Amino acid sequence: MKYEIGDHRLSSPIASPPARFSRQLSSTRHGARLARLLAVQKLSDWGWATGSEHLESAALVVGELAANAVTHGVVPGRDFLLTMTLTPLPGSCVSTLRVEVADCRGERLPAPAETSCPTGEHGRGLLLVNALAARWGVTPRHPSGKTVWAELRGPAGAGPARVLPPRA
Repeated sequence: MKYEIGDHRLSSPIASPPARFSRQLSSTRHGARLARLLAVQKLSDWGWATGSEHLESAALVVGELAANAVTHGVVPGRDFLLTMTLTPLPGSCVSTLRVEVADCRGERLPAPAETSCPTGEHGRGLLLVNALAARWGVTPRHPSGKTVWAELRGPAGAGPARVLPPRA
């Protein structure tokens, strides 16, 4: 359908730009915990309901990816990078959250355990990420390292507030 001048319908909905949060954190257990806490705070700021399934799933994914970075991707003296991007889907009130955790060990690629010991404390992280995320993967990070990412569907109606320019 072609729209003419004067037609008040829009040919496509106006989408908000993606919201982005990025923080460099120490490659320690404290840094992994802080990544999860900061993610929960930022998602709450972006309108995700506290205690909701979406927020809890995102917090768990951030926590698992950060824990893997500080356990398997640590290089002494080097930090890891947490990045979250919330992208509204055009024509919808739903958004996609992309969580990225970058570390300095590009040669140590993540792989979900085929099986884990039911009473063990390790080996379930990527199985949880696989179950909660719509998709996940790993990309090389130049000049060295890797970025492990996961994408989750956000709750309907939540997203960063649009900042309008001041009126003249």
